[in-house]
Amino acid sequence: MKMLNETKEFGETTREVSKGDLIETLSACRREGYEVLMDLTAVDYLLPTVRTKVLYWLHNPKTMERLRIIVFVTREESLPSAISIWEGADWYEREIYDLFGVRFTEHPDLKRILMPDDWIGHPLRKDYALGEEPVEFKHGVKPKVPSEIIPFVKLRPYGESK
Repeated sequence: MKMLNETKEFGETTREVSKGDLIETLSACRREGYEVLMDLTAVDYLLPTVRTKVLYWLHNPKTMERLRIIVFVTREESLPSAISIWEGADWYEREIYDLFGVRFTEHPDLKRILMPDDWIGHPLRKDYALGEEPVEFKHGVKPKVPSEIIPFVKLRPYGESK
């Protein structure tokens, strides 16, 4: 199994793999005793590049070890579905598609699971616009929308000074 990176922190191992090696890596982990897919989630990034990190949290019930497999995808890319390895990946993958926009190839029913079917966009992406619902205040203060209350902060790459 090919790894791009491996770290060990807080008693857990994290392995970063490429999307081309994902299914082979997950299958090998299953054979090694990581029988339980505890969680499958994602984190969206704008910096240093626009991409999404997908995290597979695996558990070995015999040794009580946990393993985190991560893979990065751009907005245009897709990942292979892990349903052939863990049937329970089905709704996790639908949730990641719905909220982050990551597509999973060979998924039998990839459609929205939380948002309405006619919803436009993926609300957990960092560049998803804030809703502009007026906020009502007490004591005669006029209603405001979030963009008037929350100051806009231009993001800088980590380590770059003002």
